Amino acid sequence: MAKKLDANKIILIIAAGLIAIAILITCVASIYEHSLKDKNDETKPDVSVSDTLKDNENKGDTTKPAESKPATTKPSDNAGKNGAGKYKVVTQNDPLGIRIQAAKDSERVSEIPKGSEIEILTVYDKWGYVNYDGVGGWVAMEYVELISATNVNVKHEPGKYTIATQDDPLGIRTKPEQDAERAGEVPKGETVEILAVYGEWGYVNYDGINGWLSFQYLKNA
Repeated sequence: MAKKLDANKIILIIAAGLIAIAILITCVASIYEHSLKDKNDETKPDVSVSDTLKDNENKGDTTKPAESKPATTKPSDNAGKNGAGKYKVVTQNDPLGIRIQAAKDSERVSEIPKGSEIEILTVYDKWGYVNYDGVGGWVAMEYVELISATNVNVKHEPGKYTIATQDDPLGIRTKPEQDAERAGEVPKGETVEILAVYGEWGYVNYDGINGWLSFQYLKNA
């Protein structure tokens, strides 16, 4: 009877051992599985939502950014002293008219083809004075575009001056030239306002007459 009990006890002990071994194997397998999972998670890059959106954005956006066009330079604001400089005629189709006076209703004396480069000697209001193919006159600044400014050493400034001739009145010339035709005259001692300056000549409007006066016969008022 004692031997039979010992045999049963041994069987129980062996069964318990097998169960323990099975449990141990299961635990080891579970630990090993978790270990592999953690290792894989560590090696996987951490991609945030914002990074994903950014990558998608960069991948899809293949449009080349538009090149900005330089702004057109305003001639009267950025030209050299008194607006002098080289300009290009930018009319739509027609040539640019040269007028005797700085006014739209003034007589046309010549014209300049579209695309031509011209030298503007001085600017008065919205008009520029040119000498094109030997013809002097005024062109509208709205139809020209500045290429390069000319830094002119200007001795005189626009403003009020008194006619300082000895006896005779001072002639108003149609061009800033000594032998140019007279458009009118200003009496000695009269005060005039010089509107624009070109060299030794000042542009005036006196009694409705526009033209040039020589600074040789003017003094500050």
